[in-house]
Amino acid sequence: MKCQFGCPGYDKNLSCPPNTPPISECREFFNEYEKAVLFHFAITAKEPEDRFPWSRKTNEKLLKIEQEVFFSGCYKAFTLLVNDCLICEECVTNRADCKFPKALRPVPESMGVDVFGTARRFGYPIEVLTKHTDEMNRYAILLVE
Repeated sequence: MKCQFGCPGYDKNLSCPPNTPPISECREFFNEYEKAVLFHFAITAKEPEDRFPWSRKTNEKLLKIEQEVFFSGCYKAFTLLVNDCLICEECVTNRADCKFPKALRPVPESMGVDVFGTARRFGYPIEVLTKHTDEMNRYAILLVE
């Protein structure tokens, strides 16, 4: 399995590397924004696959918030989601074939964000999990110009 920084979605998902910009372009992208909102979610899953429906619903809600911020006049509002898109059972490998291009967003890690460092900097909990039943601390970021 090809992986970049442990990402099992590498080259299998449009929101994962190598389908995301290089770090130098990510830095330029982030420099276009003055403000960001860090969303923290703590969840516990009985089974590893239980996190996927939760992630899908959470991503949908985050995109609705992004849309509201956009319509309030912040035309460059952009969300980095808690997990891959997960709308489709299997992601296509070509952006032109994506059925939901308006929902396609990267996760913070795929844009070079050190999520562990960011969460800790603002006093939020985050640890490496040793069991799938451990409480997960998941993060999303809403960028606002």
